[in-house]
Amino acid sequence: MNQSTNNQDQSHINKNVDQHGQGIHSQDNQSKQQQQSQAEKQKQSHPSQHQHQHNDQSHHQHSNNDHMDGHNEIHHHSGDDHHEAHYNPLQMPCNWEIARKHAMSRRTAQEKKKDPLKTLQIDTCPCCGFEVDREDIPYCSDPMALSFLGSGFTLFYNYLRYCIIILFIQLLVKQLHNLYTNFNGSYCSHVKREKMEGHIIEEPYCPDSIFLRLSLANKLDNREALEMMQLLNFISIFIIMFVLIYFRKSQRQIDTTIDEEQLTPADYTICVKNIPTGLNVDYKYELKNLFENYSVLDSTKQIIVRKVVLVFDIEEIIELEKKLDQLIQQKKDAIKQCNFDFNHVNVKKIEKDIEHIEHQIHQIEEEYETHNINFSGIAFVSFDDESMKQLVLQDNPHTQWERMRSHVNRGKLRSLTNNDLQWHGQKLFLEQAPEPNDVDWEFIHITTSEKIYKRVRAWVYYILFESAAFFIIYLISHRLALLGDEAHEEELKGKLDEETKRKINILSFTISMTIVLFNKFGVAKIVHYIVDDEKISNKTKFQISFVYKYALALFLNAAIISFLVDIVILKNVKGAGGFIQNESQIFVLNAIFPPFIWCVDPWSLCKNIWRKYIMSKGDRALLTQQEANKLMEEPDYLSAKRYSDVMKTMWFTFLYGTAIPLGTLFSAFGILIYYFVDYYNILRRRTVKESISIQLSTEMIEMLEYIIAWCAFGEMTMTYTFFKEVSKIDILLIVMAILYQQLPMEDISEYLFPVENNEEIKPYAEGSAGFDTDYDRENPVTRHKALAEWNKRQTSDENPNSKNKKILAQQEEFGYSGDGHFGRR
Repeated sequence: MNQSTNNQDQSHINKNVDQHGQGIHSQDNQSKQQQQSQAEKQKQSHPSQHQHQHNDQSHHQHSNNDHMDGHNEIHHHSGDDHHEAHYNPLQMPCNWEIARKHAMSRRTAQEKKKDPLKTLQIDTCPCCGFEVDREDIPYCSDPMALSFLGSGFTLFYNYLRYCIIILFIQLLVKQLHNLYTNFNGSYCSHVKREKMEGHIIEEPYCPDSIFLRLSLANKLDNREALEMMQLLNFISIFIIMFVLIYFRKSQRQIDTTIDEEQLTPADYTICVKNIPTGLNVDYKYELKNLFENYSVLDSTKQIIVRKVVLVFDIEEIIELEKKLDQLIQQKKDAIKQCNFDFNHVNVKKIEKDIEHIEHQIHQIEEEYETHNINFSGIAFVSFDDESMKQLVLQDNPHTQWERMRSHVNRGKLRSLTNNDLQWHGQKLFLEQAPEPNDVDWEFIHITTSEKIYKRVRAWVYYILFESAAFFIIYLISHRLALLGDEAHEEELKGKLDEETKRKINILSFTISMTIVLFNKFGVAKIVHYIVDDEKISNKTKFQISFVYKYALALFLNAAIISFLVDIVILKNVKGAGGFIQNESQIFVLNAIFPPFIWCVDPWSLCKNIWRKYIMSKGDRALLTQQEANKLMEEPDYLSAKRYSDVMKTMWFTFLYGTAIPLGTLFSAFGILIYYFVDYYNILRRRTVKESISIQLSTEMIEMLEYIIAWCAFGEMTMTYTFFKEVSKIDILLIVMAILYQQLPMEDISEYLFPVENNEEIKPYAEGSAGFDTDYDRENPVTRHKALAEWNKRQTSDENPNSKNKKILAQQEEFGYSGDGHFGRR
């Protein structure tokens, strides 16, 4: 378990250590370690006297269908000596005042600045530990005001800004010229003659529609305009490539700026994986000793570990919590049967069963924490400052190939070097830790084998579902297109009456809107279930997987189906009910529908109505305190769905923008409206429980860069569809797009636009004073004890609020206070 410098003793050391269940280090180092750490070992190895906490106790429970909505936290409370002053999350009837306090603490609002000379106690929510006293963020503020939530939300709004910039660049450089030349074209006004049932019928090449007149179809006879369009497209793509490179720099700058302003647990913490399990040792002590003495190559560098949080397999606890849910429902049924007599003997009997399950859970937690039962081989290790963390990560790299080999060999790796950080022949894999509330504590312990199986199965389910949805929408679209063609022929023959024509138009609009609604709500729900089954270990990775699958499904259903039906099969490009008309309508719906839905916000409306109805029942509402807290919150904010909506719009616009330049205008203003509506929603009508890292934004930029390929492909396809030719510029654009996708654009952006990190290094004791959460407060095994201690410190008269103490210390030492900004991330 060290980076040994003595090759000849390695095998002997390994054998010796294996016999004692200790780390792999030399006998000299063992002696040194024992001399330096004897007192600390005695302190840490002594079994903790883990008492039942009767207040502020909570357990984590996560249901599959609520993964992106944040974890449902089931609070357990020993029932031997309930006291009125103690918070009991399972109490019935619930206390609506406590529920309102919880809702106030979870608002998307900053904590109010307080006078450190007057404020000694801070009112916090007893179930989650967040401050209640907050002040609203002005609607006109810059999204940087959301930095207290972490960088992910500010990065999202910057993402929207650059999407708008890119669309307006495309509009100004290319599409305005296209709209002008299309509008002044004359092809659609030309009349063609066709013989039908012995009669000569005259009709224009294109229907009388503003969409057709502003489309590429109206200048099919203008070769010069076509060549200029191709040249302008080439220029716009070059400009957008540069903007995308600078966009990456902008995102990194925002993330760095927020990281400099905000100190969070992840700034000090690494995630350690592949730790040997089943050893009869004090894992916290052994890991602390390992990293303090053997984790860096330079022995002169001091490494101090401040906290170690172990990850456990909590399946047993989850099963007990399911039983607890069943008992709570039985209690509700019994109360109804007993005419709402909460003290009826049948109700009391069930309450004793509930308390018994709670005690079981507490005992299991004690055993897990004290005896390392069901330890998963993963731990979060926090250092005294960020430089120590970076040094440890720098000196202990690993590759995916090593992780694969380790998985195949049951954690072992052959040919380990003396510089490898190892324990029992298992190389420890170190990585930057996610934020505590970004970790999915229910799934983080899942083994690699199970994860591989789950993800392969999820992809199979996704492909089957999307294939079925694609085929059904294809059949409906195909039948609708045939119906339109038949109606058009009947109209030319003079056999189509106005009533039948009106019914066909209504049917066409109804089917189109049904497909749009299915894509918006049905596909999102099903993809959510599929991705949730992957059992991903943190929420950022979950959302990345969701966006990939959801955006791809939306794009296939909205763009590719129309291409196959109208262009490939029916070859109806510019006719009535053809490609141009259908896709133009989709552009309009796509620009109006999402902002309108988010503006109306049916989720908030439904929850407000339901909340008023439940509260009107009073004590007969039969909600536990935890359920009442959840009811009082605003709906959860979900980043992944918003990224998917925007991604689909960008891909769709660049694929068909050449043929329908008006679509670029609709998309630009649609996303612009979406920006303001969504910003209002997050400030006033949403609860934020996610802590999204820059990793999500980086992946979304990678996806956004596909617009280069879609633009090149769309240009070539539309040119061939309308003009039956492929130009050299189109081929050059395809080659450029392929090369662009293969280049390491993040590295290029960092080289061209470096971002400096001027963050002041602060010790853990100072930085942790501003944490509103931590790994032990999120870990379902240690959460109730850590949260109770945190709340106690915040309200203690003898120990004034640590945040105010920090401000006072700064004023005394430096003559000023810090930024005074302490929020949850």
